[in-house]
Amino acid sequence: MAADTQARGIAITRGEGADGPLTQILRARGARVLQWGSIAFAPPEDPAPFFEALEGLEAFDWICFSSPRAVDAVVSRIPEPPPGVKMAAVGPSTAKDLLAGGWPVDRVPEKPSGEGLVREFEVAGDGAGALVFFPASAIARDTLPRGLEALGARVVQVTAYQMVNLPMDREACAAAFEGGEVQVVTFASPSAMEGLRTGVGEELFLRLAGAVPAAALGATTADALRSAGWERVQVASDATLEGLAEAALGVDLGD
Repeated sequence: MAADTQARGIAITRGEGADGPLTQILRARGARVLQWGSIAFAPPEDPAPFFEALEGLEAFDWICFSSPRAVDAVVSRIPEPPPGVKMAAVGPSTAKDLLAGGWPVDRVPEKPSGEGLVREFEVAGDGAGALVFFPASAIARDTLPRGLEALGARVVQVTAYQMVNLPMDREACAAAFEGGEVQVVTFASPSAMEGLRTGVGEELFLRLAGAVPAAALGATTADALRSAGWERVQVASDATLEGLAEAALGVDLGD
């Protein structure tokens, strides 16, 4: 690890606040953390379908979780896992939150992604005929449900939460950038990237993309950053907040 990591300024785009988990990890490692929260989570506009699905969880064979937020949306409302229902997580961070909530984890792909989880079902051969509950965000990709349906599963996708953009202080962000206070910007999702773009404006977003390295939680987020013009992207080797912190602290800043 480079010697300058203890002083590096790292901007966090997840709206977790000053006491959030990523903030605490980075501060414990000596980093200077800037709160650039660009997105937050809210209940779905119409929560009735989600609540109805929760009442009938025991009818499902599997519940597939594609994010820690989906885990929180379900586990915070259901005190115990439904008997006889297996749990699948798209990656280690999601699996970790399930286990922390006292729920089992029956399937996690080696490569954290919707495609990876579909592949695990394909290899196991137990997707055909399975009834799968997929609690997702309002803008979730259809990779997982479409892949499972192609294997013969019946997928019930319900919006469990939605993401909302947070107001950002453009002038403060610009001043931090121009003053050299920001050495790395972290992104836990493509939505966080879009939230930053909306929050700071296209001009500053592109200036950041051309000058400041980004740390991405996973390959999907990294691909979105590169497609948006971000020139230097470090992908976390482990798709957890600890892994994201390591990526932010370990990225080569160059000259």
